[in-house]
Formats: sequence, C-alpha cells, structure tokens
Amino acid sequence: MKYLLSLLLLFTVSCTTMPQNPQKWMEWHGANDCVPTAIAFKEGLKASKCKWSKVVLYGYIDHETGEQKGHAIVAFMYPIGKNQLWTYDFMGSYRTRAYISDVKTIAQLAEIQRGRPLNVVVSAEFLE
Repeated sequence: MKYLLSLLLLFTVSCTTMPQNPQKWMEWHGANDCVPTAIAFKEGLKASKCKWSKVVLYGYIDHETGEQKGHAIVAFMYPIGKNQLWTYDFMGSYRTRAYISDVKTIAQLAEIQRGRPLNVVVSAEFLE
C-alpha cells in the first residue's frame, strides 16, 4: 500500500519531469530483465495519464559476436500535449525521432542512441 501511494504521489507531482520507472529495483538487473522492466515502466506511465506508450520487443544482430539477441524498451509520447517520442530501458530515457507506427525504426534508433550503432535490428513488434 505504501508503494502504491508513493507511486501515485510521484506521478501527480512530477508532471514536468521525465517519468521514472516505479519499479526502480528492476533496473539493477540490467538488460537481463528488460521485458518486466519495460512492462512496469509502461504501467507507471498509465498512472501519469501518458498520451501514448507501447512496449517494443525487438531482435538484433550483435555486431561483436554475430549472434541474434533480443531486447525490450518502452516507446512513449512525453510530455502530454507535445509531439515528442522517447524510448526507455535500463540505460535511461532518450528522445527519439521516428513515427510511432514505425516500430523497427524506433528499435534501430534505440540501439544507436544507446551506443550500439553497428547492431542491426532484424525484427520488432509492439507487445499487445
């Protein structure tokens, strides 16, 4: 109950600051817990009445190993009333310039913005 009240207070007071993951402890596990971290962040955005948010699941080829790997991020519009797309994962939030319907471009730009420009996204979809 204490966490729920804290979460509600956080999202009512912080309308002008970048949204944070309400389940901050999940970030400590890094990339291995990307799906539950993304889902928790998306649910937190609902509480802040975020205009639009989706969990993005994508597969990419790691340029260093040649292996196919997967990752999950959240794409969201913020702040309310602005046409600004952001992506979030355990590394933080990044402003992304892409159409919200172009999930593969969102995923590729997320890789680039997180310092992995040579990784190639091969598949991407919204988690429904």
